[in-house]
Amino acid sequence: MPPSPLPFLPDDLIAEVLSFLDVKSILRFKCVCKFWNTLFSDPTFVKLHLKKSAKRNTHFLLITQHVTDIPGVSSNGSDDRYVRDYGVIPYSVSTLLDNPSFTLSVDDKYLVQPKGCSNIVGSCNGLICLVGRSVTRQYYEYSFRLWNPATRTTSPKLGFLHLFHSSSVFPSSHDGYYNFLFGYDNSTDTYKVVASRYNRREQRSDVRILSMGDNIWRDIQSFPVVPLHFGAGSEISVNNCGVYFKSSINWLAIENKLWYHRMDIKNITVKQFVIVSLDLGTETYRLYLPPSGFDQVPPYEPNVGVLGDCLSFSYCYNQTHLIIWQMKKFGVQDSWIQFLKISYHNLQINYQYSDGYMYIFNIVPLFLSEDGDALILHCNQEVSQDIIYNWRNSRVERTDITARKRITDDRTRDDALCAAENYFESLVSVF
Repeated sequence: MPPSPLPFLPDDLIAEVLSFLDVKSILRFKCVCKFWNTLFSDPTFVKLHLKKSAKRNTHFLLITQHVTDIPGVSSNGSDDRYVRDYGVIPYSVSTLLDNPSFTLSVDDKYLVQPKGCSNIVGSCNGLICLVGRSVTRQYYEYSFRLWNPATRTTSPKLGFLHLFHSSSVFPSSHDGYYNFLFGYDNSTDTYKVVASRYNRREQRSDVRILSMGDNIWRDIQSFPVVPLHFGAGSEISVNNCGVYFKSSINWLAIENKLWYHRMDIKNITVKQFVIVSLDLGTETYRLYLPPSGFDQVPPYEPNVGVLGDCLSFSYCYNQTHLIIWQMKKFGVQDSWIQFLKISYHNLQINYQYSDGYMYIFNIVPLFLSEDGDALILHCNQEVSQDIIYNWRNSRVERTDITARKRITDDRTRDDALCAAENYFESLVSVF
């Protein structure tokens, strides 16, 4: 009896099945046949796989910091100098919840400096945007690279940006620094970098956009309201330096105030707080108000972030609770709902508030587990630990993450910084 013929599967069904695989498996299966090798590079398949990966978004970027002391006289006359490097490691949220205490060995492949860069701009669709800066007598020169850790590919340097830093041109050193953010314009399938700085001399913001496709910087409209913490640096941050969400970048801002310091919050009213949102497609701004239930100014500024696939707004209430709101329909003002109100007692925090310059208490939501039960929080009172809080049973744990460079010496200090960046693996090309 002759063998039965192999069942025929249409190409679109094969692509659908393969799109459920993780990136590591897909890369391994490229050698199965020419069709699969071609399929995995096809833009339609890449988008299909991206969509499936986004639904399984259970990773974050763990940022490690490595500072190496170099004895000797530095250029500024001090007794020694140092070299700082960052590591960027995708890590599973579920793994962190199962085992909040662990030690990481950081390979060179995760380090930023070997890629010719110095800082992390942001992450989107499995791509990480890195920035490098060099200084000459007259210019700051910035350049950017796209890096896909899953496919282990890095783009050439892109978006060279020169900026005068001569004191005759910029009377304040703050005018010489850009704040960079990274996002995706889904209307044109383009990745963009937003560069912004505050021009004190002209009392306005300068905003430029780099489209990675054409590699050209363009000036756009100034911010209608100046965001908080201009020039706060290019590293991924948990403190209101801008957050990417649904083809837009969003900042907390204060109306009718040209320059803000954290100590000024006691002189701010509730009505002055606003969220500035830059649409990366139209490259225009919208303003959103905080939730209507936000009715008193907290001792520390609120935080705008992303939590549970929603724009979030959180703040200290009455020096006893953390309140978290979610905008359930992005862009719809009336869709704010209060998600959680958590007492600091339940978080096992000894709340200490000081309005002195050196210390102000703050706690920021970072991630929500896939089932929505566990919340990961960052508290500046506990620098080396984050808080894992299961709000359904009020269980509290502290993380204990240690990071070490694989090749190091006694001069290097290592730290693990849990950063507020969601991440998922993708096949998106860096070229």
